[in-house]
Amino acid sequence: MKWISTIKGIGKKAVDTKDGMVILFGVGADKDLADVSVIQKFNTSTPVSSFVFKKGDTVTIDGQTYVANYVGPMVASNMKALGHATFFFKRSLPKAPLANAVYFDSDSKQPLPTFRVDDDIVYEHI
Repeated sequence: MKWISTIKGIGKKAVDTKDGMVILFGVGADKDLADVSVIQKFNTSTPVSSFVFKKGDTVTIDGQTYVANYVGPMVASNMKALGHATFFFKRSLPKAPLANAVYFDSDSKQPLPTFRVDDDIVYEHI
């Protein structure tokens, strides 16, 4: 199954290229959250209410596909309720990973995605 969201805004502090961290929230995020988040809106043809995401599933952003190495137990419920998750690129899985986070395989050859307003994020449950 696939879910598609469209990037509606990018906060000034949303993408931390040094740390490889990106926070995503839905369009209902308040101003403080919007400053540090990529704001996404799920397409009505792929309602977020049925969202499922597990280890091994993929996210495609800016033509780059990333494989989830770890998906926290709160990711699906937070996505459904708030459009929220935290993505970690190029970071090894810690001993105590965040419950609302997705850690992607840290392939040093794969660049971080570029986030642009009106681009899509494609989540695929395999």
